[in-house]
Parts: sequence; C-alpha cells; structure tokens
Amino acid sequence: MENGNGITKADLAAALTDLRVGLKKEIVGELTEKMQTMNSALTEKMQTMNDDLTEKMRQIETNLLTEFHRYGKGQQLRLHTIESRDAIITERLAIIEERLLHLESRRPPTV
Repeated sequence: MENGNGITKADLAAALTDLRVGLKKEIVGELTEKMQTMNSALTEKMQTMNDDLTEKMRQIETNLLTEFHRYGKGQQLRLHTIESRDAIITERLAIIEERLLHLESRRPPTV
C-alpha cells in the first residue's frame, strides 16, 4: 500500500530496519571505543600501581637488609666482647693453676 508520498509499508519497514541496524552499529562502535579507552586507562593505572608496589617492595627489602646488617654488627661486637673476657679468664685461670702447681710441687721443709 502506498501513501500520498509514494512510500510503501515495505519501504518504510526497510528504512526502519536500516535505521535500527545503523544505530546498533553506531552504538556498538561507540561502546567498543569507550571500552578500549577504559581498558587502556585501566592497563596504564595497573602498570603504575605495579611500578609503585615494586618500588615499595624494594624499599622494604633495603630497609630489612640495613636493619639485619646493623643487628649483625651489634651481635658481632657482643660476641667479640665475650670472647675477649673469656680469653682473660682463661689466662687468669692458667696463672692460678700454674701457681697452685708450684705450691703443690714444693716439698715441705724437713725438720
């Protein structure tokens, strides 16, 4: 059936179908573009967060190693002090043992 313009219902239905398809393609294209933009921004943000996290982990590792080194230096100093004291005590004990041996090996005077 034709109206006064010479357009049939089939022509109108075909035009509406073309319009729907065109709109769907345009909407899908816009959405795809927005998703790609968001994906790119998200990837960039994730990379930035990864870089920041890696830097923080390196700083923590450096701090831990520094503190372990300080602790080790302190323990080494304490161990050295203990070893020095031990050497002095050992030397004094050797002197006492020598004196005791000297006293024990003396013969009492004969009367």
